[in-house]
Amino acid sequence: MAALRALATPEMASYFAAEIEETAKKGQVNKISDVTFLQGDLAEAWREPQSDYASVAVRFSLIDTMVDRATGKIVSGDPVTPQVATEIWTFARRPDGAAADWKLSAIQHT
Repeated sequence: MAALRALATPEMASYFAAEIEETAKKGQVNKISDVTFLQGDLAEAWREPQSDYASVAVRFSLIDTMVDRATGKIVSGDPVTPQVATEIWTFARRPDGAAADWKLSAIQHT
């Protein structure tokens, strides 16, 4: 979680923490592997008084499975065939911030 908090806004970090906690309550863990970046295009960029924003359409492939924590048995997902996904990732930073100041602020699944 510390790494996620360094890369995401507090709101996004809270969302990730809640998702991880909910999965853990079910006795499961989300296993993601073989992530391959396929394409990324700037979809939109804008400035507001408190923040600069940039939204990027990201296309990638990955193997995404849900695994029972106790048995290691796959509950859902295909452990062999990668799936392709496209999402819109929005990043934010303070106005005129440095390149390293961008934080993930939203993810939209398409």
